This record gives sequence, C-alpha cells and structure tokens, in this order.
Amino acid sequence: MKINPEIRHQDLALHVSDQLDFISVSDVRASIIIMNLIMYDGPLLLGLSYILRLEFLWIILPFILIIHLWGIRLVIKNPYSTQLEMILYIGVWGLLGAISLFITVLGVMYYTFHITSAFFYVIMILVTIISAYILLKYQINKYAGDPTKEIKKSNQSKYMLLLSTAPGLGYLSYQTIKGTGVLESAILTAVIYLFAIFFVYVAAKFLHRYFFIRTNMKYVTYQPITTKEKKKIIKQGVEIK
Repeated sequence: MKINPEIRHQDLALHVSDQLDFISVSDVRASIIIMNLIMYDGPLLLGLSYILRLEFLWIILPFILIIHLWGIRLVIKNPYSTQLEMILYIGVWGLLGAISLFITVLGVMYYTFHITSAFFYVIMILVTIISAYILLKYQINKYAGDPTKEIKKSNQSKYMLLLSTAPGLGYLSYQTIKGTGVLESAILTAVIYLFAIFFVYVAAKFLHRYFFIRTNMKYVTYQPITTKEKKKIIKQGVEIK
C-alpha cells in the first residue's frame, strides 16, 4: 500500500491519483443526504415492512444510529475540515449498510418466507463472505502493482456499470412486479440483497481508499478553501483548521 517516496506525484498513474483524492467539498452534504435517505433507508424500510417485528428493529438499530448520527455531524461540520473523515465515513457507511441490509434479508427469509433450514442460511452467509472477499481482493490487487503504470479500465467499468444500475433496476423491478404477491416479495428481497452487495463494494473501495491515503499522506492534496468561502464561514464563527 505504501508508495515509494522517490516517485513524484505527477508520475502516478491516473487510478492511483484518483484513489488519493477526496470527495468534492461542494458535494458532501448532498451526497450524505442521498446516501442515507435514498440508498440506505429506502431498501432498509422496504425490508422492514415485510418483517414488521419490533424486536428485529432493535438488532439493526445500532447500525442505523451510527450511520445517521455520523452523517448529521458531517452535514453540520465545515466540509473543508472533514475531507479525510468523509472518506472514512463512506467506507463505514458501506460496511454497516451491508451488514444491516444483509441481516434484514435474512429476517425477510425467516419471517416472510418461513425458511428455517440452517443449511440455507449457511450457504447465504458463505456466498456473501466470498463476494466480499473478492471485492476486497480486487481493490488490494488494483493498487498493489507499479503505481506509475496505467491499468486497463474495461473490467472495472463493467463491474461499476452493474453495481451503479442496481438502484435503478430495483425501482423498475418494483414497478413491474407490484401487486403480484409472493413473486413481488421474492424479487424485492433479491433487490435488497443486491443493494447489500453494492454496499460491500463501497466499503471495500473506500476503506481501502482511507488507509491508502493515510499511508501516503505525502501525495495527498487537500481541497483549498476559496477566499469567498473562507470569509463566509469566518463570519459565522467557524474555525478553519
């Protein structure tokens, strides 16, 4: 993960430079709102609507609280001072989101479809763990080679297209099968599971990105605050660090 300090920043490959970048400060607040209220709360509430058991909510409540309270903190804080924290937040958001959505899928399987076979749940857990391992290994291998050598983008673009279309496919699937009873429940459960895998991908990418940045701080450039923005937040009594 450590880049040879003798390599100049301008010699780094594009994918390495991108991994050392922060989220645009102008997009932080909107990104958190979309991530939490649409991408996370949407499939989560959909799954919980099939379970309708208060005791189950207590199981995933800690994940919900951490994601939302931390998100509120970042929305309130000066985004220029939380650039690195935002990367960590997205990684943790992906991790906790994946866990809570996966638990929700298991709950739907048990309470809605009344599946009690232990073998079925063991297989589901193993498949999910293997998927997480593959996604994490992909991130590690991607940045393990020569940091000055460009890599082919075709494979990543293919995976990114599949993952990024999951929310849209979920909505289209819902509109198509709405009102079809058991089939609707089964496909929507599969969509929630796809969201969980998407969250795994986000966790793998951004947790790696966070530690990659921490390990190579020499190559990191924080987004500079504009003069206009600086004057504005100073008037509001915000301390810039």
